[in-house]
Amino acid sequence: MERNNFNNLIALAKNNSAEFLTLFSEIYPDFVVSLKTINPKIRSSELEFCALTFLNFSTKNIAQYTFVTIRAVQVRKNRLRKKLNIASDIDFNCWMREQTQRIPMIEQEQIAIETI
Repeated sequence: MERNNFNNLIALAKNNSAEFLTLFSEIYPDFVVSLKTINPKIRSSELEFCALTFLNFSTKNIAQYTFVTIRAVQVRKNRLRKKLNIASDIDFNCWMREQTQRIPMIEQEQIAIETI
């Protein structure tokens, strides 16, 4: 990934730009695929929130950049935990970062299912 693309991505995130998720999806396509595999009904606003956590933005930063309260960010994390079946003892941001590594496993599982 080009450093310039990453810097643009961070700038878009900090400016709460509508273009953020589009660029994020181009840079990290596996992440979006992974989350949609876990829950096909995940909304784009939820994907955007997950992308911010994937980029390791803190709760405080997410609140600041998306113009909501810290409590609203915490509530959203809890709702996404339930929606994505993330255990409460697992670090939310770390779990998000691990999703790009899940793609080969998901593809193998789908191939195994298709051959049955």
